[in-house]
Amino acid sequence: MKFKPTKHMLSALAGILFIIFLAASATQKVAPPPPPPTIKVPMYDYAPPQNEKPKSAQVVFLLVDPSYQDKFKFSSYKLFSDFSKAMSADYNEALTAKGYTVRGPFEYYDQVVYSDKKESDLLLSVEIDFDLNDQNIKWVAHQYYVSGKGKYAQFGTNYSIDGFFVLSGKVNMVVSEPITREKLWAKSIPLKQKEIPVSSSYYYDQLKNYNSAFTKDPTVINPII
Repeated sequence: MKFKPTKHMLSALAGILFIIFLAASATQKVAPPPPPPTIKVPMYDYAPPQNEKPKSAQVVFLLVDPSYQDKFKFSSYKLFSDFSKAMSADYNEALTAKGYTVRGPFEYYDQVVYSDKKESDLLLSVEIDFDLNDQNIKWVAHQYYVSGKGKYAQFGTNYSIDGFFVLSGKVNMVVSEPITREKLWAKSIPLKQKEIPVSSSYYYDQLKNYNSAFTKDPTVINPII
């Protein structure tokens, strides 16, 4: 004799299965979405290996902030200006640790008054010769709907980037006579070439315009930092 469930039994079984499903769903934890990336705070602090007695070297250096070459088109962006300011502070610290007296650092040479030039023995100027090659950066176009329907529909275009920059260059240091600026010593320090992979987390309004990338996009700024 075959068992044949009644309609009431099937309804009760369906109800039980539904309750079990709800209970199981309630216990499942849904992983929250990852937090959006934030822009790193660069840490460029330099600690001299040793400190000499203050002013023991009996030489006064006039120090001007390091500057980028004019050909470096990205120098005005904060991530690069922060780097040059940090370098200026570290040169000041390094010279002081060697026992030299430092006047400055001044933002640029024309800012220095005559008395500071006259009372200094040597002028240290630093030039940052960077090249940030973007030939391996791909700009990807994305269309989005603006308004209208059918043949009257209007669309806009924005862009994302993906690929890698190639950073290379050198740092030039020149020691000169403070008033005449006649060169007394020069040294060039080459930098090891480095690939910097980037992938934008924002869409940009303009093609091949790095303004948004270098001012607000953490997935571009952080790898460079």
